[in-house]
Amino acid sequence: MELAVLLALLGAARAFSSCHSLDLEAARRKRIEAVRGQILSKLRLTTPPSDPPPGNAFPIPEEIRALYNSTQELLRQRQRLQPPDDPQEYYAKELHRIPMEPPGEGQELGSAGRRGGREE
Repeated sequence: MELAVLLALLGAARAFSSCHSLDLEAARRKRIEAVRGQILSKLRLTTPPSDPPPGNAFPIPEEIRALYNSTQELLRQRQRLQPPDDPQEYYAKELHRIPMEPPGEGQELGSAGRRGGREE
């Protein structure tokens, strides 16, 4: 009898509960959509742009391609001709030492150095 009452109360308690199980996949999808919306908002777009067609939609002119290739070749040649870095080049070559007295030495306060500037 007590068990039946306890089960009835437990069932009633579940009916009043506002807690639901969390669907992590649904939460993940909502978060992705929120981020997507923020990106579109920053780009001032209302919908995502359409995907470009496959292949080379914008052919590169031959002059530009030749200029790019010649620049790449020139950079490779410079790299080959450049001597390897010497580790000693990293460090300083000269050392300059400046002798300094510790603060307070060599300084004596006379009567003019006192506060107020008058002697008593």
